[in-house]
Amino acid sequence: MQKSQHPGSGRVNIVSLERVGLRYAEKQVLDVVSLGIDDRDRMGVIGRNGSGKSTLLKVAARLVAPDTGRVVHGSGLRIRYVAQEPDLDPSQSVREAVLAGPAQFDPLADRAAVQREQRCLALLHQLGLDEPQRRVGELSGGQRKRVALAAALADESDLLVLDEPTNHLDVDVVEWLESVLSSRATALLLVTHDRYLLDRVATRIVEVDSGQLHSGHGSYADYLRGRALRVEQSAANERRRANRARVELAWLQRGPQARTSKARYRVERAHELLDAGPAPAADEIAIELPSRRLGSKVVNLHNAGKRYGQRVVLRGVERRLKPGDRIGVVGPNGSGKTTLLQLIAGELEPDTGKVVTGDTVAVGWYGQDPRPLPSHQRVLDTVTEVVLETRLLSGRTISAGTLLERFGFPPDAQRAFAGELSGGERRRLELLLVLAEAPNVLLLDEPTNDLDLDTLAVLEEYLDDWPGVLVVASHDRYFLDRVCSDLLAIEPDGGVRHHPGGWTAWRRSQADRERETRRRQRQEAGPPPSAAQPSGLPRTRKLTYGERRELTQLERRIPELEERKAALTVELQTAGDDYAATRASGDELAALLAELAAAEARWLELAELTDTG
Repeated sequence: MQKSQHPGSGRVNIVSLERVGLRYAEKQVLDVVSLGIDDRDRMGVIGRNGSGKSTLLKVAARLVAPDTGRVVHGSGLRIRYVAQEPDLDPSQSVREAVLAGPAQFDPLADRAAVQREQRCLALLHQLGLDEPQRRVGELSGGQRKRVALAAALADESDLLVLDEPTNHLDVDVVEWLESVLSSRATALLLVTHDRYLLDRVATRIVEVDSGQLHSGHGSYADYLRGRALRVEQSAANERRRANRARVELAWLQRGPQARTSKARYRVERAHELLDAGPAPAADEIAIELPSRRLGSKVVNLHNAGKRYGQRVVLRGVERRLKPGDRIGVVGPNGSGKTTLLQLIAGELEPDTGKVVTGDTVAVGWYGQDPRPLPSHQRVLDTVTEVVLETRLLSGRTISAGTLLERFGFPPDAQRAFAGELSGGERRRLELLLVLAEAPNVLLLDEPTNDLDLDTLAVLEEYLDDWPGVLVVASHDRYFLDRVCSDLLAIEPDGGVRHHPGGWTAWRRSQADRERETRRRQRQEAGPPPSAAQPSGLPRTRKLTYGERRELTQLERRIPELEERKAALTVELQTAGDDYAATRASGDELAALLAELAAAEARWLELAELTDTG
C-alpha cells in the first residue's frame, strides 16, 4: 500500500481530507475542512448531535463523496466500518452475516477461511452471541451491532471506523472492547458518547463544530483542558478589544478633533468594534426547568416480582424510594433493568408483591425506544402541544420557541419537520418534552445512547441540583459515577442487591466478591498436588523475585510517565501554529500513552497476583 510519510516522524499518512465541503439541504455540514489521518492515529470524534460526526466518518471511509475538495486514500487501504445502525440482511444467519455471506470453501483447501470463521465465532462469544445459526431478523438492535463489530474486528485492517460502538452493550463487553481497541495496532476513527472509553483509547480528538474541525493531540481530558484554555483566551481577547474601543472612543469624543473627518472615521470604527461584540459561539444548551412539589411518600416496592412466561426476571424486590434519591440500575442486557423502571413508573403490574405510589408523584419517562413523533409536524408545533410557555427556576417565563433555543434548536431548526432531525437531535427533543412536563420522579432508560457529550454534561449539571428522584438504567460508566449515589444491581436469580456509591464503587465490590469466591474455591479444593503446577494456573502461586522487582519498578515508572504526559499536554497546548513542535510532541505523547497503558495493565496483573496468591 502506497502511503505518504511525514519526514522524520515515522508516521505514515493513510487518509487526507483536503478542503472538503459537504452540504445537506440547507445545512453546511463540512465547510472547507482539511484533516490527515496517520497509521498510528487513534482519533476520537466529538461534537453536537447533528454537527456532522457520522458524515465525517463516512467521508473518511469512502462511503460518502464530498461536494467540494478531495479525499485521498493510501493505495490498497483496508477500511472496516461499523455504522451506528448496521444494515444487515435479516434473512441471513448470524454466522453468514459475520462472515459477509454464506461460507463456500473447502476446509482442507482454504485454511485461512477456516481460521477467520474461528476468529468470528470466538468474537461472537466474547460479545455474548452464542447462537450463530439464529436469523439476523430475530435480533435486537444491540445484538445486530455486536454482529457488525465481530465482522469488523475479525479481519486485519489499516483503518477501523466505529460509529457509537458501545450503544446497547453490557458494561463487561464495553470493558472488553476497550481493551481490544487499546491493543490493536490499526488506526482508529471513533465516535462514542462513552467518556471513559474515549479518554482511555483515543490519542487525538477532533471536534466537529459549525462545519469546522478543531483537533488536539492527547486524551479526551487533555482536549477538554485545551478547549477551556482556548475559551478563556478568547474571552480575554474580547475584553481587551472592547476596552481598546472604549478608550479610543472616549479620547476621540473629548475635544474638537472629534469633528475632523479622520477623527469621525475613527469614532465610527470604534462604534463598530463595540457593536460587533464577540464572534458568535455555537448554540449553548441550557436546562433550567422546574419540577413539581414531591411529598415524603414516593414509590415503595414490597416483595415485588415479575416473570415473562416461565422466566423469572425480578423476585422479592424490597425498596423504598425517598426524596433526593439518585439511583442507578445495572445488570446485563435482558436482566430486567427496564422492567424494574416500568414497575416504578406504574407501567407494569407486579406478578408478586405490590408497588405503592405516592399521591404527589409525577413520573417523567425517557426510555430507550424513541417517543412517537409525527414526522410531518414541525419541531415547534411538537413542543407547543406539550407546553406553550414555561416558568424557569429563575422565575422568568419563556415561550416554547425560546425553550427550544435553550435546547440547541435555533429558529430555522424549529421550523424543520420532526422527520428531518438526526437521531441525536430527535433524542434531545424528546428529553425536552419529558422535562417540560415538570416531573418529580425522573426515570431514564439508557439516556446516553444518542445524546452528544455537551448535552450530557449540561444534563448532569442540571441533575446535580434537581430536587426530584432520579432512577437511571445505564451501561455508561461515567454517567453512573457522575449522577448516582447508589446502585441497584440485578442478580442472575432476579434478586436486586443494593450498593452504595457509583459504578466504580460497585465494580470494585464486584472484584472483591470474585476474589473471595476464588479464595474459597481454592480452600475447598485443598492443597495442590505435589506435581508441578500447570502453566495455565498462575494465580495460585506467589510472585517470583523477578516479578516483585518488576512490580517495584512499575510503581516508580508509572508516576514518571504520568508526569511526562502532563508536561507534553502543556507543550501541545502552547505550541500554537508551530507544526513541527506539535507533531513531535504529539508523536511522543502517543508513544507515551501506549507505554503507560501497557505499564498499568502489567501492574494490575502483578498486583492481582499478590492479592490472590
